Amino acid sequence: MMNPPRHEDTSPSYANDYLSEERPKRYSSIDLKSYTLDFSERIGYGGFAEVYKGVFPCGELIAVKVLNKSDFVEDTFRAEVCTMGKTAHRNLVKFYGYCFDDKMKALVYEYMENGSLDKILYEKKHHGNIEWVKLYAIVIDIANGLHYLHHGIEEHIIHHDIKAANVLLDKKFSAKIADFGLARIMKKDVSHVDLSENIRGTWGYNAPETWMRGSKVTSKCDVFSFGIMLLEVVGKRKIGKEEKWFPGLVWSQFKNRNLEHFLTDCGIAEKDKENANILCKVAFWCVQDDPNQRPSMKDV
Repeated sequence: MMNPPRHEDTSPSYANDYLSEERPKRYSSIDLKSYTLDFSERIGYGGFAEVYKGVFPCGELIAVKVLNKSDFVEDTFRAEVCTMGKTAHRNLVKFYGYCFDDKMKALVYEYMENGSLDKILYEKKHHGNIEWVKLYAIVIDIANGLHYLHHGIEEHIIHHDIKAANVLLDKKFSAKIADFGLARIMKKDVSHVDLSENIRGTWGYNAPETWMRGSKVTSKCDVFSFGIMLLEVVGKRKIGKEEKWFPGLVWSQFKNRNLEHFLTDCGIAEKDKENANILCKVAFWCVQDDPNQRPSMKDV
């Protein structure tokens, strides 16, 4: 675990004052190099960025997301700064600031001790470490975060990439939505936005309308993705493809009135089946092909 330098003041009062400064704040590449001990501890990576563990002078742990250089990455950088700079909610990852200079494009967030939800769902070594009732609470957290994005602020925000990998868990396993690189801001008097070629989301999670040329999308595309993720939580597995597409398997079992047995096969205990049934039914409501038939997050 990375510790703050000894000469820094890490008292609670100093930490509170430091963290209450106006956000988002602009940092230099030198600042981030110092906070991360020269980027010595990588905690995640993907096609467009690497994430490093760091610590503020006040002792608060942070995650620093360093982006690769490309036009698409600069677009996602701007989207993330613009959207996260307008939000503040307990179920969205806290955004402290950014670095934008010739040497580096980076984003600075709070550090989430328990990583991402996909690790909990997909990796067998984690399956026994979290009770089903906690998974249900995580789903409620995600729903609250999406409700805030769609209905809780002056301008609506469509996330466009809701999936288990973009849900982070803190030390108490409270869930927070992350990765706003594809997000779009929508004014309250606007009912939809035109779909950019770059904004598709992740295969398997994204709604049917996001694949249609010239499509106009609404926040209902996030609702579809949320529904897919609910089914992943039920099965604790990846959604799969084609004949092994897990949402299709669950729907087939539901239509054949065999859902109870299917839930047992998924390892869900009798005491948790009521909540699992609720998640399945909400998921089917959310993943309808016609966005007009899907609920809003107010109704979920």
